[in-house]
Amino acid sequence: MANPAINAALIAVAAQQQALTDQHILTPLKKAGATSARTATTLDVSAKGADKLLAGLVKRGHVRATGDGRYWLDEAAIKRSQAAGLRIALIIIAFLLSVTVSLAALLAR
Repeated sequence: MANPAINAALIAVAAQQQALTDQHILTPLKKAGATSARTATTLDVSAKGADKLLAGLVKRGHVRATGDGRYWLDEAAIKRSQAAGLRIALIIIAFLLSVTVSLAALLAR
């Protein structure tokens, strides 16, 4: 059985990371209009953990580095990731519905 305190702590950490990502990485790129290598801009990653979050976004391809310390937001990659996440969620929901219907059929016997 999961510990509610641990779950709450994990949710709080995830929310904090998302807020840090939005505040220090995504929002500055959006405000600067940095959506291509030509419009790339520098980022202030001095906040605790911001450098690791930036590295994760670069690794996933959501943020691209130009090589000279500037970054830009790859909106197409973000849309592809969101679409893939939606497909995965739909597959999981379909699987869970299938299991539920199967269990209901077995219990009805």
